[in-house]
Amino acid sequence: MAFAAVIRHSGVVDQDDDDRAPIDLEELTREECLALLAAHSVGRIAVIGDDNMPFVVPVNYRLSADTIVFRTEAGTKLDALQRHPVAFQIDAIDPLERSGWSVLVRGIAHEVTPQELESVHVEPWVGPTSHLIQVVPRLISGRRIRLPSAEYESGGYL
Repeated sequence: MAFAAVIRHSGVVDQDDDDRAPIDLEELTREECLALLAAHSVGRIAVIGDDNMPFVVPVNYRLSADTIVFRTEAGTKLDALQRHPVAFQIDAIDPLERSGWSVLVRGIAHEVTPQELESVHVEPWVGPTSHLIQVVPRLISGRRIRLPSAEYESGGYL
């Protein structure tokens, strides 16, 4: 039994293992999602490009009330977000523990002036960027996944 617990804990679980613990998938509240967004500073913005294909890139951001604010330069991302709704996502994953969380914001992005968001300062990581973008959410959702702790028997050898 100790060996089965070690295998289960490592993520290599036999699909026929009937005694394995169920995975706990929990929906996050809007408040939990906003708290996670406020606690982090790098996420991914997803837009639909000119070729109707998804384009996903990391951006550093700040949360302002419930909106995402980031800077960008002219290009695919800026062009696309002006024509289509966008998605913004952050997450943290622990493959060893088979746990993590993810927050997804879907909404409309538009360019704003620094005067409109005086209290929000987003320092670009790559060179100067002249466009300040605000993502106004239509939907904010999140999930947390946890694998119950593996049960270990004492006195066993690996």
